[in-house]
Amino acid sequence: MRILGPILLLALAWGIGPALPALLEGKLLGHGLTDLYPSVWGMWAFVDAQPGLPNHTDWIGFPSGMGYYYSSPIKGWLASGLLPIAGLVGTWNFLLIAARVATVVCAWGAARAWGLGARGSLAAAAVYGCSPFFHGYAVEGIAEGTDGWTLALWLWALGAKRFRTAALPFALTILSSWYLGMVACLLLPMASLRDRKAWWSGLGLLLVAPALIQFIGAFPGNVPIAEAVRQAMGASLTIPTPGIHEGLHPFAINTYVGFTVLTAALLSRTRWVIAAAVPAFLSLGVGPIYDLPVAELVRFPYRWHAATLLLLAPAVAITANRYRWGALLAPLIVIEGLCLSPIEPWIPGASAAIPPHVQAIDGPVLALPGPFSMAPGHINRSRARARYLMFHQTSHGQPSPWVPDFNSVGVGTAPTQPLLKQFIGLDPLAEMPIPASLPFQGLTEIGVTNIELHPSQLGARRTQAVIEQLTAAGWKPVYADSNAHIYRAPSQTQ
Repeated sequence: MRILGPILLLALAWGIGPALPALLEGKLLGHGLTDLYPSVWGMWAFVDAQPGLPNHTDWIGFPSGMGYYYSSPIKGWLASGLLPIAGLVGTWNFLLIAARVATVVCAWGAARAWGLGARGSLAAAAVYGCSPFFHGYAVEGIAEGTDGWTLALWLWALGAKRFRTAALPFALTILSSWYLGMVACLLLPMASLRDRKAWWSGLGLLLVAPALIQFIGAFPGNVPIAEAVRQAMGASLTIPTPGIHEGLHPFAINTYVGFTVLTAALLSRTRWVIAAAVPAFLSLGVGPIYDLPVAELVRFPYRWHAATLLLLAPAVAITANRYRWGALLAPLIVIEGLCLSPIEPWIPGASAAIPPHVQAIDGPVLALPGPFSMAPGHINRSRARARYLMFHQTSHGQPSPWVPDFNSVGVGTAPTQPLLKQFIGLDPLAEMPIPASLPFQGLTEIGVTNIELHPSQLGARRTQAVIEQLTAAGWKPVYADSNAHIYRAPSQTQ
């Protein structure tokens, strides 16, 4: 217990501490203007489609639905047992905190298995498990991003020389996140230099083949990522503005290493630092490697940073064990990451409240305005709409014809898209004239019976224009307040 005490304290402090303010307010953990609401919705839709590994959903792209693969099947399966007990908010928050705690503990276990000593293992756990990299995922609400424990668990199996068993956590790593799987495939040849039996864990690729088939079936039209898009999603070499300063900084593109980690790693004078340069370069998103098959599909090269952290961790651990002051490294690494990295130190909270108008929705619904795609690197103000487009769906339980922008994956694949494009002109973000005629008749023909208007997003002039056209088409108002207006199709109000 004397050995376990420090790591358990670190893991629980990391898991709960930054989340405590939002938890006390009863909010969803994560920032509501980024990926949080789609991630929570995805977990709910995944559980609804159980059992199995679904690659299609009827909740969006109504009436035919669309291909969809939830980015975190592991969280989805765990949520299946938790949702009836803890509810949607409690389940999401619990799984996020559990992932943060498990990532720290598994990183420590991996370090111990690789013989890094008690003090060094604690520092290694801080480098990887308490990194701003994983913290950014939690802040942004990226479901699969916080499961760094799967990769660390695989490394524990290798360090413990359980090579055949290692195929299971290797498969789990790939299943938890395609990007962590990419990192594991990079680290596997490096691990084999220590012991060739590490290659046995590569059998995990066969175990996850069904998941890969499901993913390809859901999104069959993947094309190589444009170079400009990839570079925009790559690591930055500039010194960031600390996220602790005033304002919210929710975006998870965070490859901050820190002066403490770099200094300790360099003091170790080991080859681990040289090895870490490989994924560090890959994370920039440049170079001929991205012209190769598979690599050309990498949209977020900054996510190679998980490998950079894992290779720096043993170097830092060696320094921690070598010097008497090494015991200070773990807390210093955590404090610096929270205070100086570009991500805010506290995990923000997003509202989980269901407004009254949601209860008035009793059939397939088109919310206006809907999702709006923007080029990478531009702040997309429509992301706030995910709350009513997706999260509220978990309450009213009605399908939507919209196809949200899942990082441009799957956009435009629904048969109803030509019809919906006429409504996009209504969106203020499109900067187009107000359409003189909207195809409400076409909506009723495909089965949409409810229109949900959001004046705060449309603006007063566009809201009034829609209401006038709805009234002329025979749609009737059934609910109205300052937040939303609900209209019902003529066939439903006669």
